[in-house]
Amino acid sequence: EMDAIMGLAHAHNLIVIEDAAHALPAGYHGAQIGACDHPVAFSFYATKNLTTAEGGMLTGSPEFLEQARIVSLHGMNRDAWKRYDKGGSWFYEITLPGFKYNMTDIQAAIGLWQLRKLERFQLRRRQIAARYTTAFSGISGLGLPVTRPNIEHAWHLYPLRIHADLFGLTRDEVIGELHARNIGTSVHFIPIHLHPYYRTKYHFQPGDFPVAYANFQRLVSLPLNPSLTDEEVNRIIAAVQDIAVAPAMRRAA
Repeated sequence: EMDAIMGLAHAHNLIVIEDAAHALPAGYHGAQIGACDHPVAFSFYATKNLTTAEGGMLTGSPEFLEQARIVSLHGMNRDAWKRYDKGGSWFYEITLPGFKYNMTDIQAAIGLWQLRKLERFQLRRRQIAARYTTAFSGISGLGLPVTRPNIEHAWHLYPLRIHADLFGLTRDEVIGELHARNIGTSVHFIPIHLHPYYRTKYHFQPGDFPVAYANFQRLVSLPLNPSLTDEEVNRIIAAVQDIAVAPAMRRAA
């Protein structure tokens, strides 16, 4: 709810930084994510809707981006293009402590070509998600992704929430049944407080974050990428529908 968040930020003089790692090319009230002056961070990891194999991108005001460029390249006030381009100068200064977080030129070249395909990728993702939703909407015990008015969903993932008491199988049993049918799935994501480092350092227990833990136990993500064929989508849908019927058949037997 960005309108409410921005209103709160303005009222209290806060900076809003959007984590848009999964959001490209989502939109909010007709504007694409990132089309704003506050900082927005995107990820182009290999599994994202647009990839550069690794790396990411920041958007924001010109002033913010100029500062970010300096921080991301050792704190240097002139990058290689400015120093070695025609008419450039060898001279540069380190104006603040920085790191080497810049994207490589090769990664950027991949990203520019991916960007040309993004609209086509998004159309296919929407088509697959719509087919999933139509096929699964009547199955008891399956919670489906929610879409809202005035919001363009990125459809990076298609997660199901398995309500075992209604569906008849737990999340892990559903994953096993799909695996037996040669359909790969994943869980997005394992909550931070369940990982060994955080359990050990902060003595977290699973129930310390009950909402995250409860959803984690139910979540499973179905395959969703633009390269899926109609035949593959049909097979995934048929598998989920078959699994949904199986518990009732076992109980009847």
